[in-house]
Amino acid sequence: MLQQFCNYNNWANSTLLAALKTHAGVLPQSCINLFSHIMNAQMIWLYRINGREPNVSVRQQHDLETCSKLLAESGQGLAAIENPEDHSLPLIQYRNSAGTAFETAVPDILLHVFNHGTYHRAQIAKEMKQHGIDSVNTDYIQFVRLKTS
Repeated sequence: MLQQFCNYNNWANSTLLAALKTHAGVLPQSCINLFSHIMNAQMIWLYRINGREPNVSVRQQHDLETCSKLLAESGQGLAAIENPEDHSLPLIQYRNSAGTAFETAVPDILLHVFNHGTYHRAQIAKEMKQHGIDSVNTDYIQFVRLKTS
């Protein structure tokens, strides 16, 4: 199921990014900032899973082209995690942005990443609507319907 959520997450982020690019001229900065945050979080967690130091910070702001590059890297990287539901894998040791040390299982990290993206995509959709911009449907069921049609 985590692989399915990963596929959904990549589809939803790609779909939203395409809409953000389409409306770039009238898009509020808050939408770009939130999408940057989604990409930063994905990169940070991917780097933590791979035992590397993240190359972005959690609130770092990017333009849409940089977001596109971060989406490609993080989407491919998360999709490439082998046996993502294997709870026998070692716990990932990391420090959060406040410097506190934690250990978390890969399946829990992935579920967090996918849920986090959904939460912030909804915030972006609300911002778009409030600014008179048609938002896109990135609901999971929409992903499933498109896959089976």
